[in-house]
Amino acid sequence: MDWGYTLLITLAAAGLLLMVQRAEPKRRRLVGFFVLLGLLLIRQNAFIKGNLHEETLSAFALALLLNGAFWLLIGRYNPVGSSDDVRVFGMDD
Repeated sequence: MDWGYTLLITLAAAGLLLMVQRAEPKRRRLVGFFVLLGLLLIRQNAFIKGNLHEETLSAFALALLLNGAFWLLIGRYNPVGSSDDVRVFGMDD
């Protein structure tokens, strides 16, 4: 098993999944589409390189585990805000 490849794919997939998790609710579908494209590119890379299916599957499982832990420990208590709630203070405020 190639541990370097597994670690790299785990970090890439975890980053992509974290983008969906922390996206604004109104934009989550659009972000999910682009993240799905990125995950499919990672999967295609495993097919092209040859016998990296086991490493890729274990990396995706680890990425899901990491994102689940992040949501459990941090994401539940700090929900994603909305851009409608942002207020900009100017010189007159």
